[in-house]
Amino acid sequence: MPPMPFGFEREVTRQKALEHSMGAVLVGSLIALFLSGAVCMQVFLYCQLYPRDRTRIKFMVFLVWLMDTIHSGMAITSNWVYLIVHFGDWDNMDDITWSIATSVALTALNTFFVHCFFTHRIYTLSRQNLYVTIPLVTLALVRLVSALISTAEMIRLKSFSQFVDQYAYVFTIGLSTAASTDIFIAAGLCYFLRRGRSGFTSMDKIVDAITLYTIENGMLTCITTIVSLVCWVTMSTNLIFLGLHLAISKLYANSLLATLNARKSLLNKSQGSSDRDHPLPVIFPDSFGRRTGADAHWSARSQGETGTRLEVSIQKTIQHEIDGEPSGSYPLGAPVSSAHTSDSERGRDHDHDAAKSSKTSRVVTYLTE
Repeated sequence: MPPMPFGFEREVTRQKALEHSMGAVLVGSLIALFLSGAVCMQVFLYCQLYPRDRTRIKFMVFLVWLMDTIHSGMAITSNWVYLIVHFGDWDNMDDITWSIATSVALTALNTFFVHCFFTHRIYTLSRQNLYVTIPLVTLALVRLVSALISTAEMIRLKSFSQFVDQYAYVFTIGLSTAASTDIFIAAGLCYFLRRGRSGFTSMDKIVDAITLYTIENGMLTCITTIVSLVCWVTMSTNLIFLGLHLAISKLYANSLLATLNARKSLLNKSQGSSDRDHPLPVIFPDSFGRRTGADAHWSARSQGETGTRLEVSIQKTIQHEIDGEPSGSYPLGAPVSSAHTSDSERGRDHDHDAAKSSKTSRVVTYLTE
């Protein structure tokens, strides 16, 4: 087979470079816009379900939605510049547009807000344990600062090749800390949620459901970030990593909003009421009920009740004494010290119930915040 002409080889190389660079940005932008539509739907669902939610949560939702919308605009602008304004300009593939640099900062800001939100939940579940939450906040800040430095240097250098040569490690630190924070947050939530199992069947089912959702939710953002990091480290000469990076911000925003929108449904189930229940957010897995052990018997009971009924049966032992001798007791033949034993047992039962109530209240607080 005769060798191909030099010009043809060069054309094939350019075509591959175009596919792996501008093509990756285009596909990543399309996926990001699809996920942005899901974010808008989640925001609309939030406004319908929680019109009287706390002001700080409303502000956070608005801020995440605003940054997500601006991020989508940056993705559209970058495609316009690369594919329309500089159509046919091969040398432009190495240029970093201001919109791409801005999208990196917006992704980091959205990630920071989501990390802080879930860290606050760990803070609540762990009884304000600063030894756990401060390292998580520190990792989130490292992620944010490294991304802001990357954005500033991208705008200054305006070249992917120069940025890779001089500041590749900064971008690597940002993606690494983001993935690490996802893993630590998911592990922390699962640990403290499992510790919050109270022994009440309905509440434990809710804890199992939240634990499962936490794992799946954390895995989604973590795997995407890790794949983007691997592409960045191994293929820094193309923009495949950037196509994945454009979708990361949307996944974090959906993660936050879906978690907020699930509160009312889970809280109603924890209280045994489903008359006014609403469907779980669309990001919840379809196998939610099967894998958490919510069988048909429990579902049927939930649908027929409007509240949780707690029945307490107390058996009291009464000791009668006549002239210092035990004359009769209920039950018969009980020892003289049975009343004292009963008191101590009731004290232990009271402490045990108090511990259960404390665990339940922390889970309810988790669901309502």
